[in-house]
Amino acid sequence: MARHSPCIGICKLDDATGYCLGCGRTGPEIGDWIGLSERDRDAIWAKLPERLARLSTRVRLLPLTSDELITWIGEGIDTGSGTWVVGAPGAVAEFPPASDRSIRIDVQPGALTARSGDASLRFLINEKVRAFAFAETGIIALGLPRGRAAFPSTSNIQALGPDTAAIDEAQRADALFDMGIGRRYSRFCVRTGDEVLLTALSAQSGRNWSEALPILKDQLIDVGAHRVVESAAARIEVFGAIPRLGGPSPSGAHTHFLPEFLKSGEENAANLALPDYAAPIATFYPKKT
Repeated sequence: MARHSPCIGICKLDDATGYCLGCGRTGPEIGDWIGLSERDRDAIWAKLPERLARLSTRVRLLPLTSDELITWIGEGIDTGSGTWVVGAPGAVAEFPPASDRSIRIDVQPGALTARSGDASLRFLINEKVRAFAFAETGIIALGLPRGRAAFPSTSNIQALGPDTAAIDEAQRADALFDMGIGRRYSRFCVRTGDEVLLTALSAQSGRNWSEALPILKDQLIDVGAHRVVESAAARIEVFGAIPRLGGPSPSGAHTHFLPEFLKSGEENAANLALPDYAAPIATFYPKKT
């Protein structure tokens, strides 16, 4: 599979070094790129980390192809090297490394699924998915071109019908409700097969989550509704118990739905901003040592 270009849409040469401030290539390397062999392109890619560090470039495009990206994701989950997060600030799901839980990984062409007792995770990786590293933090954000990453957006609770995209077939008949956080590139949903909770959620359809949540929260907790957070290429489903207000987050997979952070309207954390052409789909946080 051909490796993509290092270009991130910031095309300006640094006067002191002659390197592009966005990708780290020289002017001749940029001009010759289309005609270069894969071997020559790989040789340039190998030089870029040092150049970008010299330029103090914070966000750096990685050379990973889609197949390499799936392999890297799978190896990271298998070795417990960090936590995957999907969602917008204030409404996220976290799939952390295994501690006292086992994780089963399944790899298919263009897809990776990981399952544990408290959550499932799925990535759909095509040739347009890019991996961006943030300097020396170890944080990796996956992104798609904005036109490919947009998601149906709503600012009110909305019934979506059966969750036909559920990772496991057993949940595909359960009802899915978008909680209406109003983001373009991710959504936070709850899923249930409980008739009483389904009726309560249906009664709140069309209302803003800030009005409906005080009415629904106790039932959501009591039933243990599944939380489903997804983007155009990633989905985390969390089955673990929902902690009550002020209670500690579970040690395993969990979600956060935090009204004070949702007010910002951000699609991604400000310190993890991607190049203008890209939208976030998932973020990897390395395990703290």
